[in-house]
Amino acid sequence: MTSEAFRWPRTVSAMGALLLSLAFLLSSAAPASPAPRASKIDADVLDRLQSSAAAKVFVILKAKADLSGAPAVKDWTARGWFVVNRLKATAEATQGGVRALLASRGLEARPFWIVNAVLTTADAATIDVLAARPEVARIRLHRTVPLPPTIRGEAGSPGSAPEWGIVNIRADDVWADFGTRGAGITVANIDTGVQYTHAALDTQYRGRKADGTFNHNYNWWDPSEVCGNPSLAPCDNNGHGTHTMGTMVGEDGANQIGVAPEARWIAAKGCESNSCSDFALLSSGEWILAPTKINGSAPRAGRRPHIVNNSWGTPAGGDDFYQSTVQAWVASGIFPQFSNGNSGPGCGTVGAPGSYPESYGSGAYDINNVIASFSSRGPSPFGSIIKPNISAPGVNVRSSWNNGGYLAISGTSMASPHVAGTVALIWSAAPSLLRDIAGTRPILDSTAIDTANSTCGGTTSNNNVWGQGRLDAYAAVDLANG
Repeated sequence: MTSEAFRWPRTVSAMGALLLSLAFLLSSAAPASPAPRASKIDADVLDRLQSSAAAKVFVILKAKADLSGAPAVKDWTARGWFVVNRLKATAEATQGGVRALLASRGLEARPFWIVNAVLTTADAATIDVLAARPEVARIRLHRTVPLPPTIRGEAGSPGSAPEWGIVNIRADDVWADFGTRGAGITVANIDTGVQYTHAALDTQYRGRKADGTFNHNYNWWDPSEVCGNPSLAPCDNNGHGTHTMGTMVGEDGANQIGVAPEARWIAAKGCESNSCSDFALLSSGEWILAPTKINGSAPRAGRRPHIVNNSWGTPAGGDDFYQSTVQAWVASGIFPQFSNGNSGPGCGTVGAPGSYPESYGSGAYDINNVIASFSSRGPSPFGSIIKPNISAPGVNVRSSWNNGGYLAISGTSMASPHVAGTVALIWSAAPSLLRDIAGTRPILDSTAIDTANSTCGGTTSNNNVWGQGRLDAYAAVDLANG
């Protein structure tokens, strides 16, 4: 890109900006084909500008970092920094013109590097000038993603056996026969937070020190500062995140709720309450790659988790906004586990990011091995690939809640952490597979229990209702062990 391309918007006069704004508004109303720059502006941005003087938008740059060399880097810390440094270098090399333009107009700019984008609030004239820049690919509205609706059941009382989902996928048999309970693996969730003092979760929290005190640096992130300013300790003002974390690692003796109870956990509050803003999700995605102190300083890529569970998503399965985030996680060796969505039973209802080829998405079934009616179906809008990838227990799943107790709820949000916990068992039992996502997915796929359903297309062994079938943690660990 030439220096002239960077300088041009800074020299636009006030009258020129006014004319550009007028041209922008006229072109959006005219039936003729839009100008190339107008075609970069999403329709909902234009709609917002019809009713508001300004819109909060992401200015997405064309340039993307080349992360193809990451898998060749064998050291965990070095591989993490390879990915982070490539992403940051690309953002720094290409965002300068956009940020300078915004600064010249007195507008705030929040840069991101996991997606090469700048977040700002701008009027129609500024948005039009931004879209005209050759390095800009798209102007996208900042959105808020609602958490998938869940169905509450009864809390129930602890029994003498693990919860039904753990028994169903045979995780308890993994504990008994292989002596594997997830030790050495760190899981994370991007969710509503976690009640870190919960009896089923406090000893598994990576921030808990041997003397029983806590250090939340590198273990907790709250980008929207919902838990306080500054956010000094984890909180969960919803319950959803405490529940999904419990299904991954929870246990307090009497309550055996977690698939991998010896794994450690960290968390990012990407969902402010019952919804998740794009800002918080992207910030959390960056933190997952390189966790920081609670004030956002001193990132350390070597402290990133091995697995991240994402029980959130947009109903629009074709939304590719988060794809760069998932691709970066995969490049760094983080297993990206997602819920498939709760918009079933119609075909093609899978949500994003679970719909991405890089994401491993889970559908939900009940204690009788019947697929949940709400479980979103494929195919994915991305190449019509089969989605979900697999299905797991997701109906009336009892786990930890943010009041210190337990609650049974339903949703693919509950199914996804069963899969994340299973990956923790696999990687704990077979450390040679650690960060080998391409080698781990076929193990999950090939050991799943085939469940035929041709309603939305596919085969007996791989279809758009069940994916590869029902999750079998025991068979997966057995195969991984060779």
